[in-house]
Amino acid sequence: MGRRKVAIIGAGASGGALAWCLATAGAEDDVVVFHDEDEVGGHSRTIPIAFDATGRARVAASEDEGPTYPVDIGVQFVCPSIYPNLYRQLTLPDFRHVTLVRHRELRMSGAFQDDLCWGNFGPYQSGERFDRCLDEETRAQAARFQRDLARAPWGKIGGRRILSMSVGEYLDASGIGRRGNFFRYLLIPYLCIINGYGTVDLLETTMEDLFPIFARIPGLQDDGPYGSFTSVGRGWDRFEHGATQWVVAMIDYAVARGTQVRTAARVERLARRGDRWVVRWTSGATYGPGGVALAPGTESHEDDFDTVVLTTDMTTNRKLLDNDDNPHWAQQRDILSPRRFRLLPGACYIHQDDTVLAPALRDGLEDGQFTGYFAWGDRDEGSTLYDLPYDLGSSFQTYLMQNVLGTPAPLYVSMYAEDRTAVVPAPDKTQFVRTWRHGRWVASFFREAKRALHRVQGLGDLWFAGNNTTIDSEEGALLSAMIIASKISPFQYPFPRLSSAWGLYCFFHEMMFPSRNRLDRIARVALGRPLGSAIQTRR
Repeated sequence: MGRRKVAIIGAGASGGALAWCLATAGAEDDVVVFHDEDEVGGHSRTIPIAFDATGRARVAASEDEGPTYPVDIGVQFVCPSIYPNLYRQLTLPDFRHVTLVRHRELRMSGAFQDDLCWGNFGPYQSGERFDRCLDEETRAQAARFQRDLARAPWGKIGGRRILSMSVGEYLDASGIGRRGNFFRYLLIPYLCIINGYGTVDLLETTMEDLFPIFARIPGLQDDGPYGSFTSVGRGWDRFEHGATQWVVAMIDYAVARGTQVRTAARVERLARRGDRWVVRWTSGATYGPGGVALAPGTESHEDDFDTVVLTTDMTTNRKLLDNDDNPHWAQQRDILSPRRFRLLPGACYIHQDDTVLAPALRDGLEDGQFTGYFAWGDRDEGSTLYDLPYDLGSSFQTYLMQNVLGTPAPLYVSMYAEDRTAVVPAPDKTQFVRTWRHGRWVASFFREAKRALHRVQGLGDLWFAGNNTTIDSEEGALLSAMIIASKISPFQYPFPRLSSAWGLYCFFHEMMFPSRNRLDRIARVALGRPLGSAIQTRR
């Protein structure tokens, strides 16, 4: 077989990881990565922020001198037991300059009215602003929830194992009501932070999803638990120089081994011509600091490839594939449909407007504040479903980067679902804005959609990777890339087996490519592939 031409669409975490995987496999392929921004990173992009002498922030330009602060627009923190493959990758020699630093305490708060606030650390747990929210019943329910999660693998309620329950089922079984403060002001906001603001399916989150967050697992964590309503979270790390450095390290490794990377290349269409895929893209876009698009590209190009891997979200994938020159669309349409992949809107603001913090809670002591204060009394689908006195879709989370990064002046990162109806930062105090569509941070969501995706994987040698196929995180991106690389190249899992990292890889491999029978499943765990060797593997 001659050299293949392989196109990777997207150079975020998944695309960068896939390029790295193919390069480590040593396949004699011509790999081209397309990315529609001026720099790689995608949702793992880091925005460098500089400050002037007065404390005014700006997105740093390449010619700026002086210190800059790496502000990530996606996931702010990572941890060993939930991101085990990422941590193993970072021990490799080629990643020695990609460093993590420990964030000693994760301090979270919620604010809803002047006297209805809470926090998981001392100063925010008593006093006239906090006593109404953190009453005796709320404290007892929070403690029980955490205690039950810690024993979830073996603990039972009503004869049923806690780990097998959804959050909604657990609440019903435990008797924790849905009109109390714990449910309305602690639990629902926390589920929003990890699983999507304003979504109506929060209670479908499983207790298995939450177990590694609220439990300290011996042997896998050097500190913890990561999440708590009654005390600070412990054990979180962050990328010292921002998550983009990690993506760049993977891309640089691949480029040094022959991979081509085309930035500012927006793929517009994928079409079939004979036995090859035609990738059509535009170039020539112009960008400002931080990759803000100033003008779209107008120069059209096309090239053909043997193999294409889409690492983009399912909304983008549908747009690229829905055309008369894609003979596989009839099979792909339902599998990729928005009915199956119910992606959420998202918006990120980097700003210096402290008025988005609740007026009652502007002490600036926490790392992150969930703000339902400005949405009090409004209703949306989520608040109606959960009987909340505030509009869930107009609530949002703000990270205080002075506490996270040690910036010389206040700086905030606010995360929204629909920012059209929410209180947003003033334009003259906003340094950066990005919108997107995203999946979920926990594994239980889109489970059936992910398990059905294998039916169209590899049709015409077109494959789907990316967070929508696993989970919406750097770990999910890396897992997805490794799994797809094993299908299209000689790539083999690169880290020691019989570990939590290998177990997570097997879990998502089984989700993306379900075994035909129990023997295949056992062989995959023991040998790294089903019996009969490489079914669906090119080489």
